[in-house]
Amino acid sequence: RQFTPSPPATPRKHRAMARLPTTPITLLSTLLLLFYTASIVEAVPFFKRKHKRQKAGTKYGEHDAVHVVVNKVGPFNNPTETYRYYSLPFCHLHAGEDEHQKAAEEFADYSTLDGGDDAYASEGGIPLMSGRRIEGDRVGAERHKQRLGESIAGDRRETSPYEVSFQDDVEWRLLCKTTLGTKDLTKLKDAIHNNYFFEMFIEDLPMWGYVGDFEDEDAILGEMEGSHTYLFPHLHFKIGTNNNQIVSASVTTERDRRVDITNVHKPTTVQFSYSVEWFEDDLPWKKRMTRYSESRFLPSSFEIHWLSIINSFVLVLLLTAFLTIILMRVLKNDFSRYMELDDESMEEEESGWKLIHGDVFRFPEFPVLFCASVGTGVQLTLATFFLLILALTNLISTTRRGSILAGMVVLYCLTCTVGSFISTRLYFQMGGKAWVRCVLFTAGLFPVPVATV
Repeated sequence: RQFTPSPPATPRKHRAMARLPTTPITLLSTLLLLFYTASIVEAVPFFKRKHKRQKAGTKYGEHDAVHVVVNKVGPFNNPTETYRYYSLPFCHLHAGEDEHQKAAEEFADYSTLDGGDDAYASEGGIPLMSGRRIEGDRVGAERHKQRLGESIAGDRRETSPYEVSFQDDVEWRLLCKTTLGTKDLTKLKDAIHNNYFFEMFIEDLPMWGYVGDFEDEDAILGEMEGSHTYLFPHLHFKIGTNNNQIVSASVTTERDRRVDITNVHKPTTVQFSYSVEWFEDDLPWKKRMTRYSESRFLPSSFEIHWLSIINSFVLVLLLTAFLTIILMRVLKNDFSRYMELDDESMEEEESGWKLIHGDVFRFPEFPVLFCASVGTGVQLTLATFFLLILALTNLISTTRRGSILAGMVVLYCLTCTVGSFISTRLYFQMGGKAWVRCVLFTAGLFPVPVATV
């Protein structure tokens, strides 16, 4: 029998190197694949780099940039229904210096301001109306980083092209000039008829305003002949400072500069503009949020419908009393009948409500679902109780945006062991064996439907 020697074994290091892409074609295809993946990640908005939050309490120097962050739009009568600010056709880019100069000349010819040509004197060709020179380096519709509670509350913070600098007043500045078509005008008109408001932020100070207004419309029939729909393209920012810190901020719209968009089939040219006013405020920075309790835009107090509360309370009492009387009459009749029976008659077959004693300790048909429901209920009750205690002791701020929702999410995650223990313990008492399934079902019984909805 002839013996054929086997080839020598390749060392492990050389075997690993042999598996590496050493040919030029393989290297080129790998680089192209990496480049293609990077381009996809860059193109998807979810993977784009987000802007950092504007830190509250920053001490600004003269002419430092102040960022205006846009958040969302939605109907005033339903604040929980919110959309992206840029779901409406607002400006994404700031107008350049030349475009602003041209619009300023048209604005000067149209307006009737006192002071004549002196009001539009220039330094280096820049109208005094525009404040500092327009840089044009701010881009809108880029996402901002958000906290957990803000994301749960439906915030969608994004950048805006507004150029605001510290202590620099702006009498009038062009944001952008655009021609709105039928599609964009229809969006704006529907938003105005639904009383849409917008929300913006400077640092952590919110500002609200309406997208537009309508006139001569019937409260029931809606738009009628002779009614008008107006868009507010000009915003006036009023910012208060104290010790080089921003302590108050508000935005207002000007009805004198509104644009009629009643006819959506006619393209309309709109000049979006803004102005900035700075003033010294005596409000301390730590108490900057106290002024929002007196805001005119938000309701200062909530109307309590005492009549409805009393009506519901009385209705519950009456139903409870009726049910108690009916049960007492039935039980009284049965007890009186049992007292008259002898021992032989007691052995007769039971009927009616007395058969319920056989179902009290009977296991349910779906024990996993039953035990998971009990455990989830205990978990939610415990999380709510802890949240109320933390809110009452001021360990969770009730004024900070989204803190209550974020606290509830964290407490729900921390109390998940309690819910799993309760459900598993009850499941074992019912003779269950698949306790892992019960734990997984308990973990997803509440968050999965909520996330789906």
